[in-house]
Parts: sequence; structure tokens; C-alpha cells
Amino acid sequence: MIEIIRDKSQTRKLYEECFDDPESFVDYYYDDKCSDNIIVASREEDEVISMLHLNPYVMNVCDKVIKSYYIVAVATTGTRRHEGQMSKVFDKTFDILGKQHIPFVFLLPVDENIYRWLGFETVCSFRHDKIMNYERIKENFDVYCIQDEVYLRRMKKELELQELGDGEVLPDNPVIMAKVTDLDAFSEMAGQKFDSEKSALKWLKNKKIYICEEV
Repeated sequence: MIEIIRDKSQTRKLYEECFDDPESFVDYYYDDKCSDNIIVASREEDEVISMLHLNPYVMNVCDKVIKSYYIVAVATTGTRRHEGQMSKVFDKTFDILGKQHIPFVFLLPVDENIYRWLGFETVCSFRHDKIMNYERIKENFDVYCIQDEVYLRRMKKELELQELGDGEVLPDNPVIMAKVTDLDAFSEMAGQKFDSEKSALKWLKNKKIYICEEV
């Protein structure tokens, strides 16, 4: 069954199976980041077979404030891969996002080819530099995550974990991919009509984007 998981701790076993993040980071992630995210999963009885996490962000896109999600923790247990489990999870996810009228979502892929067939395209490089001056971000970029109180608290904790060597493990040369999930909402956000997801993403790629968030 493909569903939104209510007891998010049930997904931790799969997370730890598929990712090499330090235990202290996983503790932080499940205690804090999972407090307000959405986990979509394929589950059989008590076993989570496949999942992805939708971590919410409020974003500025050319002076328009929108809600988006960072797709993370995309995983399928080793014995159940190549069954189409993840395809079903993404189908359910896109249905959820469309009903919420989310203009676009983004992710940081281990391999870009995994996501292209789903309509994701690379829009920018992941920024390793954490610009601590928020005014500088606002002055120099068109697209960025808005830094509210919750954001700043989490950023502080994640920087502390990094300094201890307990941050999330990222791929080499990471990039950010995006997918349009409601073309009408995207057009309203951009202030112009797009006839396809591809043309909308082309518009997004031409903007100055700052994404340094890891989860």
C-alpha cells in the first residue's frame, strides 16, 4: 500500500539501511526535521519497502513567496528494488503536491539519470558555501529559501554537527534538480504563462539560485 506514514519512526530502519549518515545526524533528523515533513511510502504490513521524504521550505522566487518541498531520503530496501515500488511512491507524491498546488519541488540526486525520466531537470549547483549574511543572499539571488526562526535554529544545529564531523554525507559535485508539480501555480508564481514543464524549468534555470540546504 502507498500511503503517508504517520508513525515516522517506522521508516528509520530503511533510512539507516540505505544511507551512511552518522547516528547523531540521524537522531537529529528524526527528532527535528521529521516533526513537520511528509513521508510517502510503500508499506507491506509493518515493513516500509520504499519511501521518500518531503521536507517543507518557504522560498522566495523573484520576490514571490511560495511553499515548496525538498525531496530527500529516497530509498528502497535492497531486496525489493527493480519492482517499480519507487515509481508508485513518486506517483502518489506528485498527486499530493498537485492537490496542494505546489509550483515545483527540488532534490539533490546521487545520480541525475535516476530522476530525469520523472521530469526532474538540473537547475543549479548545490552551494557548499553557507552565506551567513541573509541580506547578501536577498541582494544577490532570485531564488532562495527564506530564513525564518525554525530555519535558523536548524541551520545552527546542522552546522554544529558538521563541525563535529557528524553532518550528512553528500555525493561528490552535488547539483540541485527540480520538477514542476503544478504548471498553473508555477505560471502564477512566475507572472507568465508556460505551455510545458520544460519551458517552465528553462525559465527557472536562468535565475540566480542559492540552495545550500542539505536536508
